[in-house]
Amino acid sequence: MHETRPAKITSPIVDLGGAHVKLMPLALIVGAVGVGLAYALSQFQLQRFSYIYLVNFAFVLTMCIGSLFFVTISHLTRAGWNVTLRRIAELYAQCLPVLFILFLPILIPLLLSSDGLYVWNQGGWSMTHATNDLKDTVANLPLADRPPLEQMKAAYLNKGFFAIRWVIYFCIWGGMATFFLRTSLKQDTTGDKKLTSWMQAFSAPAMILFAASIVFSSMDLLMSLEPLWFSTMFPVYFFAGSVLSSLALITLTSLNLQRSGRITDEVTTEHYHDMGKLMFGFVVFWGYIAFSQFMLIWYANIPEETFWYEYRMDLENGWGILSIILLVGHLFVPFLFMMGRTMRRNKNLMFIATIYLLVMHWIDLYWLVMPQYARAGGEIGFGFMSVLADLACTVGIIGLFMGIFFLVTRDKPLVTLQDPRLGEALNHEVH
Repeated sequence: MHETRPAKITSPIVDLGGAHVKLMPLALIVGAVGVGLAYALSQFQLQRFSYIYLVNFAFVLTMCIGSLFFVTISHLTRAGWNVTLRRIAELYAQCLPVLFILFLPILIPLLLSSDGLYVWNQGGWSMTHATNDLKDTVANLPLADRPPLEQMKAAYLNKGFFAIRWVIYFCIWGGMATFFLRTSLKQDTTGDKKLTSWMQAFSAPAMILFAASIVFSSMDLLMSLEPLWFSTMFPVYFFAGSVLSSLALITLTSLNLQRSGRITDEVTTEHYHDMGKLMFGFVVFWGYIAFSQFMLIWYANIPEETFWYEYRMDLENGWGILSIILLVGHLFVPFLFMMGRTMRRNKNLMFIATIYLLVMHWIDLYWLVMPQYARAGGEIGFGFMSVLADLACTVGIIGLFMGIFFLVTRDKPLVTLQDPRLGEALNHEVH
């Protein structure tokens, strides 16, 4: 018969214990060096560097957004089984306000120049498929004389409104994350059960704001790289990748914390089993959305939509090969690997699976972003220096991200201490 555990934290170490004092400066130094090296290896070409920087910024941003969703949906559904994992998600979500600093290298060049990531910041962008002479002619015309498409979208796709929207997004995310973390930490001290009710009541309207912010931020950050292309399913695709990557990150963080002797008793094999099921589910969901988006565009066969996929399916330019890798590696491999019960209850295999899913999520973002640089006339190249620049930027952004995480975490408890559903989480058992 299953023995009921008391609703009490029993692990000897439930915080970083001052480890952040050493780890935070080291992570920030590695991050700064990595980003600087990436810029140098990009031969100081701002446009090439901006695209790979966007890939990696989107990588850490989506993981934090997914963590915020994990926290919000947990309160909205009154989930008890994941209470001992929720604090890790709360800490990652709290990184969102600080991530605005990492967004500035994208925003500032956009505000100061018409060259860079987003072609809609340049005149004549609607003539992407036209000759260069025609592009230049249209670009020099006043907005009132440009093609109707540019006139119509100019009210939304302009640098001023773009900046305002991103301030709003970060205010929404930061406000939600701060409320949940501060209230949860207050409950650690007071044990007041009413705080759980407050977080639950707040989660409903917050989820509506969260959904709206996800839709528009995904279009602004990634889909507007190609303003001629549009897909109403793209925000859902972005959401699926965000949640999947956050589940992998939360699980990976918990595994690493337990390896260092922290929260050893509060997160059990049963929790990893359910996290594995969630990751498996979102692998399938991501594949479903990806296929649905492709199938609808292929079936309609509208030139304004199909060109986006046509370029990414071309085997001669190399993106078709990456598309195949993404299809097999992001869907079929994890689908088969994570289907079995044995795998989800093995911590070593779960460790491998989480790292693998995060790598595939990065490749997915690379596939979304970098072809646009090639379409804009840039030379991608997969030579040693290009790969090294991409790798340096990835290591750099992850280093900065971990530095932010240690800054946010400091000596805060890594698990909720007096949540009223703590007993349910400690006695959670998969049936």
